[in-house]
Amino acid sequence: MFPLEGIRVLDLMTLSGYCGMELADYGAEVIKVESPDGGDPLRTLVPLKNGTSAHHAFRDRGKKSITLNLRHPEGKEIFKKLVATADVVLENFPPNTMEELGLGYQELSAIKPSLVYGRISAYGSTGEGANTPQYDLIAQAKSGVMHFTGFPENPPTRIGFSISERYAASFLSSAVCLAIYNARTTGEGQMVETTLCGSAIAISEDKVITYGATKEDPMRTGNAHPLINPYDILKCKDGYVAMGISSDAQWMKFCNAFNCPAEWTEDEKYCSNLVRGYHYFGDLRVKLEDLFSNYTMQEIADICDQALIPGTMCSTTKEALQQPQLQVRNMIVTVKDSTLGDLEMPGKPVKFCNQEEEPLRTAPEVGEQNAQLYAALGIDSAKLEGLQKEGVI
Repeated sequence: MFPLEGIRVLDLMTLSGYCGMELADYGAEVIKVESPDGGDPLRTLVPLKNGTSAHHAFRDRGKKSITLNLRHPEGKEIFKKLVATADVVLENFPPNTMEELGLGYQELSAIKPSLVYGRISAYGSTGEGANTPQYDLIAQAKSGVMHFTGFPENPPTRIGFSISERYAASFLSSAVCLAIYNARTTGEGQMVETTLCGSAIAISEDKVITYGATKEDPMRTGNAHPLINPYDILKCKDGYVAMGISSDAQWMKFCNAFNCPAEWTEDEKYCSNLVRGYHYFGDLRVKLEDLFSNYTMQEIADICDQALIPGTMCSTTKEALQQPQLQVRNMIVTVKDSTLGDLEMPGKPVKFCNQEEEPLRTAPEVGEQNAQLYAALGIDSAKLEGLQKEGVI
């Protein structure tokens, strides 16, 4: 049994889908409510294969889809009937969009007092900045993430994926589960909200805490860690490797594994992490790259694995997907989509022990479950056809 089996979610989110995907992955019935005019724009987000978005195939996996015009009076009434059958509503519209439609949390909770209403926004639904538009790039800049990412001699750098959007969705899925638990216990629902900028701040713990303790603004340090060394990306014979030596015990294991000069473990400049950082950029980093110039990436990775040292090659995406341990953990799965064909995508990150993982279900076509789900509301085929002609469904 999936842990969220029996939970019904109405997912109104556009160009996102991560939160609903996570809930669907673990058993919730997630109904994607889309515009009758082409559906969620996510369906056209590149890259396309056979005319279908790979992002849609990933983020909407395991969901059902209906079309519904929430701006049409009859569409609103149908949505309210759906809410009466649901446990959760999710949306990421600009602030006050649902309230202006008469479908905000206050109106919907009157229909279903135990309803959990989940929202992702840019800055939140309160405060002077609530209406400021924002995307992941803006969130990374606003939160300081870009300021401390990259090399000191180069401009601020964007992290290479939509980190604030992804974390906001995961934080929201956790909050939704907590609110469902509370609703099952007390009978009272609530609205829970995460923001892009707030989520980026939340995962910037090291920098925020450092500033809080020292009042010094953390600067860019490239790939190196400002306090722990060698915790860096280093050049070798045929590419680059990542080394994460975070303790003196690991440093000793590293030096033994690579037959390093005795001074590296005996000289007071290197033997303690407390002082090793002061000399890292002075000369130790140069010495490490001189050492690694005699090794390939794979050779260094093999030595580190054998000695249980945190170090490995900097993989491309293609190389990463071929890692045996990811396959063992079922973290790279192939989903057979009717349009896309076989598509590799990330698997479920959370595993439940002693439970066999079932294959992922594909993403739905626009309105694929219209007949099924509207019939459950008492809308017969003739009425459904009329609603489609009127642009309600």
